[in-house]
Amino acid sequence: MNVLVYGFGLMGKKVANAVRQHEKMNLVGVVSPIFDEDVQEGMYSSLSECHQKVDAVIDFSHPNNLDDLLKFGIKNHCALIIATTGYNQQQLLRIEEASSQIPIFQSYNTSFGISMLTKIVKEVAKEFYENGYDIEIIEKHHNQKIDAPSGTAKLLYDVIEEDIQEVKPVYDRSEVHQKREKQEIGIQSVRAGTIFGEHTVLFAGHDEVIELNHMALSKEVFVQGALSACLAMQDKDNGLYTLKNLY
Repeated sequence: MNVLVYGFGLMGKKVANAVRQHEKMNLVGVVSPIFDEDVQEGMYSSLSECHQKVDAVIDFSHPNNLDDLLKFGIKNHCALIIATTGYNQQQLLRIEEASSQIPIFQSYNTSFGISMLTKIVKEVAKEFYENGYDIEIIEKHHNQKIDAPSGTAKLLYDVIEEDIQEVKPVYDRSEVHQKREKQEIGIQSVRAGTIFGEHTVLFAGHDEVIELNHMALSKEVFVQGALSACLAMQDKDNGLYTLKNLY
C-alpha cells in the first residue's frame, strides 16, 4: 500500500516513521512546507509536486490544507485518512461532499481503543438511560490543549444521541439553579499538567456508578490507530467513515 504523509510536525514524523517500518506499507514521501530533517523517500512542499502512485494519504497537517487535500484525493482517487483537528462546520460539510467520490476516514481521534469504547457506549447507553441512570462525559487533557470539549467527547455524545434523540448536551451548570433534568448529558473538560488524553462515560444510578474509561498513555496510540485506519480503508467504497463505522 503506497502511503503519502501530509504534515511533518511531531505526529507527522512519528506516522512517517511507522509507515516506513510497516511490512504492508510503502512510504511514498512526506508533504510539508518546512522540513527540519531529510526524508529519503520523498520531500514535497505541496501535494501537487507528488506524481507517484498513491493509495492513501494520512493527514496530520492543518485545517487550511483541506481544499488541496480533497482535490488531490479526488484527482488520484486515493483514500484519505484525515486526523487533523480544528475543522469548522463548513469544512466538515466539504469533507462529506467529497466522500461521494472517494473513501474518506475523518476522526479527531484515531485510537482503536476509542473505537471500541464508542461501540460499548452505543451498546449500553440507551438501556442505562431507560432505567433511570444519569449520563455524564468527562474528558481530561494537558494544559496546552486549546479547544474544549475535545472532539472525542463530542463523538461519544453523538453516539449516545443517535439512540436517545431526546438528550441534550450541557457544558456549564454555573448559571443554572435547578436540579438536573433527565435528558441532560453533562460534558465536562479538565485541562491540567501533561495528561495525554482521558475520556470517561459515567452512568450514575441509585447508589451505584458505572464508568467506561479510555486513557491514552502516549502519542503512539494515535500513530498506530492512524495506520490501522489506513489499512482498514483499503478497498472501501466511496463514503465517509469514522470510528463509529470503520471497523
